[in-house]
Amino acid sequence: MKKFLKLGCLGFIGLIVLGVIIASLGGEDEATESNDTEPASAEADSSDGKEETEEETYSIGDTVEVGAMTYTINEKTTAEEVGPSVMPETASGKYVVLNVTVKNNGNEAVTVDGTYLKLKQGDKTFEADSTASMSANQGDDGSIENSFFLEQLNPDSEISGDVVYDVSTEIAESDDLSVEAQEGIFGTVTESITLE
Repeated sequence: MKKFLKLGCLGFIGLIVLGVIIASLGGEDEATESNDTEPASAEADSSDGKEETEEETYSIGDTVEVGAMTYTINEKTTAEEVGPSVMPETASGKYVVLNVTVKNNGNEAVTVDGTYLKLKQGDKTFEADSTASMSANQGDDGSIENSFFLEQLNPDSEISGDVVYDVSTEIAESDDLSVEAQEGIFGTVTESITLE
């Protein structure tokens, strides 16, 4: 009888422990299922948010905020030569000339450079030609108002001038060009502007 009671008590305790283990495993499955459904609803919420905030597109004439800077592409032209009539720069292919206005909305002076505006066609990226850009901003008397070459721009100030790219004739005359404007030298903040 004592053996039966010992075995019965141990068996009863064993059953309780087994029941607790089974219950905790069953609870984890329910918790896992409820956790699995929560991310799905969170994903649905985030996808709804993405639909509401569509990516804004910019084109010629738009004032585009890029960090503490604003860029406006006033005009896009093409040319075979830029600069003063006495000593113009001649393109290897054809120049794409962008007349740009840049404003510093920050609290400190910034350096502005033509390399902050990259000409793009699909995956291709074209850098500004600094020599041609300086020449394009030079008057016949030799004066250069804004070269877009390492120009210092104080807060609340703006400069306008030409940024020039030397590209092939096919690229210059294509209708699918855009500009990637960046805030500074490292380009951590960028916006795309279509040139249509």
